[in-house]
Amino acid sequence: MNTGAYNRIITISTCTTTESSGDVTETWSTPVSVRASVEQVDGTRYLKEDELIDRAVYKVKLWDNSYSDNIRVVYEALTLYPIRPITKNPGTSFLNECVMLMAVKK
Repeated sequence: MNTGAYNRIITISTCTTTESSGDVTETWSTPVSVRASVEQVDGTRYLKEDELIDRAVYKVKLWDNSYSDNIRVVYEALTLYPIRPITKNPGTSFLNECVMLMAVKK
């Protein structure tokens, strides 16, 4: 396990949804801080309804087995959400390497 690249601290929360009488409620778990690798892989600027929009895509890597697609990551001043399903690569230990492509929700 190469831990040198995992030099950023991010905070992860998972979301659970419950439905009661037709109302859907989202509940976010207590945030957990983990070490990860965070890299900006894309950045675009486009015009939408006469407003200039910036969008940056980040690749987040960490060692864990327990996360699914219903998460959010807080990194520095950004709150990131997955834009693709999480990829889990087998690691050399009992943990998998999770690779997530994430962006700020607009």
